[in-house]
Amino acid sequence: NNHIINKVKLMHIKDTLINFLYDKDYFISIYDTYIHVFNYRDLVSLTGKLIVLKMDKFSLEIKGEDLFITKMMPNEILIKGVIKNVGITYE
Repeated sequence: NNHIINKVKLMHIKDTLINFLYDKDYFISIYDTYIHVFNYRDLVSLTGKLIVLKMDKFSLEIKGEDLFITKMMPNEILIKGVIKNVGITYE
C-alpha cells in the first residue's frame, strides 16, 4: 500500500514540475544557434541584429548576428543565427 502512495506522490511532483517548465502562456527554448518561441503575439522588429517579439505581458528581445526566421506560424516562431543576448522588457 505504501508503494501505491509513493507512486501517486511521485506522479504529483512530476505533474507539478511539467506544469512549471511548460507554462501554457508561452514557451521559449534557447539553443546555441536558434531560439524557438511558442505563443508570441506579434513580430515587432526584424533585422539581422535584432528581433523583437511581443508576448502577452512583455517583449522578448533577441540580439545577435545574421538573425533570420526559419519557421513562422500564427503563434510559433523559430529564429536562427548567432544569438548573443536574449532579454525581456516588461511594459
